[in-house]
Amino acid sequence: MAGAGKGGRPWGPIRAESAEAAKLAGFLRAQVNASGKTLVVLAGEMHFSKTQISAWLGGQVPKQEFVTALIRATIPEPRLYERRLAEAGELLRAAEHPSPAKPPPPAASSLELAEVRAQQVELYDRLTRSLEQQNELREAAENSAKLIMVLLTMIDRLERRVTDLTDERDQLRAAHADPAILDQTQQQLTRAQEQEQRAYQELQRAQEKQRQAEALADRVQAQVDQLTDELDRLRTGMANDTATTGADTPVRVPAQSAGNADPVGDDIDQALARAAAVNDQDGQVLQRITHDLITAPPTDGVVPDNPPDNPVSGAIRMDNLPARASIWSALRAAAKKATTSREFRIAVRLVTTRRELAHWRGEAGDAAGAVKAFAELLPVQEQVQGPEHPDTLTTRRELAHWRGEAGDAAGAVKAFAELLPVQEQVQGPEHPDTLTTRRELAHWRGEAGDAAGAVKAFAELLPIQEQVHGPEHPDTLTTRRELAHWQREAGDTVGGDAAGVVKAFAGLLPVLERVQGPEHPDTLATRHNLARWRGEAGDAAGVVKAFAGLLPVLERVQGPEHPDALLARVNLAWWRGRTGDAVGAVKAFSDLLPVLERVQGPEHPDTLTTRRELAWWRGRMGDAVGAVKAFSELLPVLERVQGFEHPDTLTTRHSLDYWRNPAANGR
Repeated sequence: MAGAGKGGRPWGPIRAESAEAAKLAGFLRAQVNASGKTLVVLAGEMHFSKTQISAWLGGQVPKQEFVTALIRATIPEPRLYERRLAEAGELLRAAEHPSPAKPPPPAASSLELAEVRAQQVELYDRLTRSLEQQNELREAAENSAKLIMVLLTMIDRLERRVTDLTDERDQLRAAHADPAILDQTQQQLTRAQEQEQRAYQELQRAQEKQRQAEALADRVQAQVDQLTDELDRLRTGMANDTATTGADTPVRVPAQSAGNADPVGDDIDQALARAAAVNDQDGQVLQRITHDLITAPPTDGVVPDNPPDNPVSGAIRMDNLPARASIWSALRAAAKKATTSREFRIAVRLVTTRRELAHWRGEAGDAAGAVKAFAELLPVQEQVQGPEHPDTLTTRRELAHWRGEAGDAAGAVKAFAELLPVQEQVQGPEHPDTLTTRRELAHWRGEAGDAAGAVKAFAELLPIQEQVHGPEHPDTLTTRRELAHWQREAGDTVGGDAAGVVKAFAGLLPVLERVQGPEHPDTLATRHNLARWRGEAGDAAGVVKAFAGLLPVLERVQGPEHPDALLARVNLAWWRGRTGDAVGAVKAFSDLLPVLERVQGPEHPDTLTTRRELAWWRGRMGDAVGAVKAFSELLPVLERVQGFEHPDTLTTRHSLDYWRNPAANGR
């Protein structure tokens, strides 16, 4: 007869050749039942395959090692373990030497086998439905995550639109403008405010759908695990059935795959309608799966709780907020009113999503926007999660980083210097986040002009990273690369020389190529630095060859308009000129300039530097008149953009004077 496991889960029939072997199998099954562990878990702990476990628990006489491993895995208490192991040993010896006087146990009847097979078919059907539900829940959660990002971006846009329309309306009132124009602006403003509230509502719905999908996914996964274990148990003892009753019919289980005057307002309305449709569709999926889970017969005798259908907390409803609430006041309201753990989780989810949006704004090139977003988020996060929560500390680190990327290196140094002792106290001096902050602090010290301080900081950090992370960890390799760079920038202050820097980068490059791959961004950056410092060390021909080899790789891997690829083109053009190929330098800079003007803008520092270099190398190839004309056109732009005393402005003014009278300057 088939026994029953924990919670009523049945086993397949015991197919032993002797009564002693059957008794041993029953005893071992009882230990598995008492432990509550599944066969999958036992297979991992015992280092026996699930097939072997099924065969031995089905009646075959096992090895001593298996019996010992099973008792050890199912009996944690030492004294009980010794007792059960002794009992199992006696049963094993009896099974190995069965009494010939006793007849073997009767084989399972056809009726019993048919019953087990019917249970298998039912379990396969339920498992198939559960796996299909998993795929639907995964898709719903992904839809909600994407929708959340879209809605947060839309809310940002609407906030700016409301502000702009409010300013426009006030200006029209002050100027006593045409009432019709004023009325149209007021209508657009009202519409934008209503759209903002709708966006808040859809955002909260999407957050709730994501939470529901994740919670349901946990329940479905538990159900899949349980159904899989039940199938494993039913298969136990059925290994030889095919010889007497015919082969099982294979059952396929699906894989667990994974026309008005306000066109802007019209676009937003359409986007909100699409967001609502996605929320509605996902809501129907979640509602159906919740109903299926509630109405499905429980496999362990326990009826799951019946969660409310798409509950929405009144404490965080956006229609409870003022008509012109920003998302920050919404988050503050959520934090103040979060009196239950579920409301608190929603507030944390809003904060987390906002932090991710701020991060990707910086990664998309808007460093100043990232600084603004993180600066607005930080006080809210400190209120929601606390000032020393790891996520709050991460926000402080991101804010400091993007301050530096936005051009405020001194501000980044100050922020990182204030953050570091907090992380050392809260997270520990060797925590990965603490070490990352130390590396960032060293980097921005160098960028702020303290190259010697950067060298000292990186030199102190490197042995700690080698000990904590290992010598080939990406963070350790980054520190080696930064140390080599700032040693040269510090020059005589720390004994840095171009030849030494070349040696450092040359030693680092093969490690990066082996550990991270030849096309990893860090590897390509190291190739770039190695090429540059070869030139600084006097190998101009070598640097041209190195950049000529690196450039097509950068253009293929990162794209021809990526900043690193453009910088490589600048360096290649400049070093061509330094090797005496002024004509080649002029051609390269002439080809590059319109690309920079289009990609980075006509007044970007790199674009202005390219204009200056192009003018200089025109003079060097013999076109002094063209050089004077180019420098004359560039100088007023630099004076306006960078200031009269900026080093680039002074260099351009000096170059203009030089090429106006090249003969007097030795040309």
